[in-house]
Amino acid sequence: MLFVDLFATDPSMVGIAWFDFYSIGHFCFGIAVFLIFSLFYTVPKHKGHTPIFSLLFVFIVTVIILILWEVLEFFVFLDLGWKFEGRPDSWQNITTDLLIGAFGGIVSWIFCHEVFVKDKNIWAYYIFGIIGLTLWLVVFMILRALTIP
Repeated sequence: MLFVDLFATDPSMVGIAWFDFYSIGHFCFGIAVFLIFSLFYTVPKHKGHTPIFSLLFVFIVTVIILILWEVLEFFVFLDLGWKFEGRPDSWQNITTDLLIGAFGGIVSWIFCHEVFVKDKNIWAYYIFGIIGLTLWLVVFMILRALTIP
């Protein structure tokens, strides 16, 4: 099981392969969680006050929420029958989902740091999040349509 296919090329491999069409969702989820909790940094910083959370703390919270999401997805969604084809994810897929989500958080962290340290337009940071969400929805729908018969 360690050497399963790297990419899910058909529906029977979703949740088993390292990457499947749900992987893009974890990347965008990492971006979204970081964006939400970074408000405790960005809003006070923009107003000239000391931020409530540091960006490192926001990233740690992002990773913790990603882990909790995987636990929820693995146990609760499986019991409710919401999992794809009713089967649990492989450890390879769970690991990849966590790494991809953390990478999404890191991308947001870097972008937030660049915007706020260099005093650029803060709306670019939030527009980045909206574009990321829109891109995720479009890509997710296309990939889901291609892999579901």
